Amino acid sequence: MTIDPISGDVKFIKVSKTDYRVVKHIHSAIVLFGRGTHVFIVKGPDGRLQILKDAWVLVGHGLSETTVLETIRSVLEKDLSSDGQKFKKVYTCFVVGEDIGSTKARRGYMAHQPPERQHRRVVTGPVGDPLTSFRSREEFVKVILDSVEWLEYLHKKCKIVHGDLSIPNIVIFRLPSAHPPRRQVISKKGASTSSKPNTTAQAIQPAPITGVDDTIPVIGVVIDYDYARKVGTLMDRTSGTLPFMPLAALDKKNLGKFTHSPNDDLESLLQTVLAVVCFTAGPYGKPRLADDHIPTARWFNETDREQLFKDKSIDLINYETEIEAHITEYWQPFVPYLRRLAALTWPTANCRIGPSKASHEEFKVILKEALQALKKHKETPANYAIVTPVTRKRGPLSKAELGRYPYALKFSRGEDSARIPRFVEIKHLSAWKDSINA
Repeated sequence: MTIDPISGDVKFIKVSKTDYRVVKHIHSAIVLFGRGTHVFIVKGPDGRLQILKDAWVLVGHGLSETTVLETIRSVLEKDLSSDGQKFKKVYTCFVVGEDIGSTKARRGYMAHQPPERQHRRVVTGPVGDPLTSFRSREEFVKVILDSVEWLEYLHKKCKIVHGDLSIPNIVIFRLPSAHPPRRQVISKKGASTSSKPNTTAQAIQPAPITGVDDTIPVIGVVIDYDYARKVGTLMDRTSGTLPFMPLAALDKKNLGKFTHSPNDDLESLLQTVLAVVCFTAGPYGKPRLADDHIPTARWFNETDREQLFKDKSIDLINYETEIEAHITEYWQPFVPYLRRLAALTWPTANCRIGPSKASHEEFKVILKEALQALKKHKETPANYAIVTPVTRKRGPLSKAELGRYPYALKFSRGEDSARIPRFVEIKHLSAWKDSINA
């Protein structure tokens, strides 16, 4: 890794003896414990833009991402079916991966060592936009449908489960057309006229800050296979991102003997959909009003797995009052289809959630019906590549904004609750929970 001595910015990163020039640093882990993931847009020796991920993953936690990506590429290269040809355009872009070292040597003889982590760098493509950059309801549902179709292929053909579906791990792949300026031609009379577009690389100009209104085809792409594993693998620890983890992964009854199934991937995908729908009021992740009451907000503020399991279970049992009733007007045309997906995934009887009845086929049927229905609700897609002005940093939460965190007191419910102060905890590094499963 080459770092600019003046700015401190990373300029080049070496992976398997090849230097990749850093174009932009797009993600950085913000917590002390965990994988410490950094993601960069890089340019390889051939000049193509690619994604480089640098992370410290737990040793023995599922398959190596390099192995998973190589397996996917191998299966797709041999698959001559229509599905294989369709996915080959997007999912065969594994470039190179390398395991650099582990924490074992670095920690030396340190007492009470936390679990060993492997330092891994992976270069892949294509470069996608965040899931929250959807330009319309129809585009969002199309991306989710693409994700379901890919998960079906991953589960059935590649025999792999993803293990960590969440908002950051689904991207929107777009291929917008360039907007080169037209050549100016001086006529014999001295008048300036426009001819064919100048398509030379030097002539291509960035989009205006207001974006472009082009019709751009999209494909939903699932990324990040750090916690992928073979279907049916029994693990001694669960994986995933807490707000999107399936109920079975949070249930203490499964601690030490959890098998992440294809249905668990579908459940995490649906929780991802609910998160976007519950927290947005329009395209490009338009935020809701600051004083809106969003009960599922506590899914994102609870770190105790047992309590999160209870919170999610209660909200899902009371889906219509705790979730559906708080969805904004923008998403109302999609609400009936969400309700059907939720009923399949979390069938409820006698105030208990039963085994999931979800399947790839059922999800696809419902999402295709939703797409057709949304076409009848005319919506002008938001412009693409809008530049949002930088605003000042936010200060303390206002009284109205506190409505986003309705259950401040752990294990309690009520508007007058207040969080109990937590004592400072001093203990061995290996004892911290989030250093075990992250």
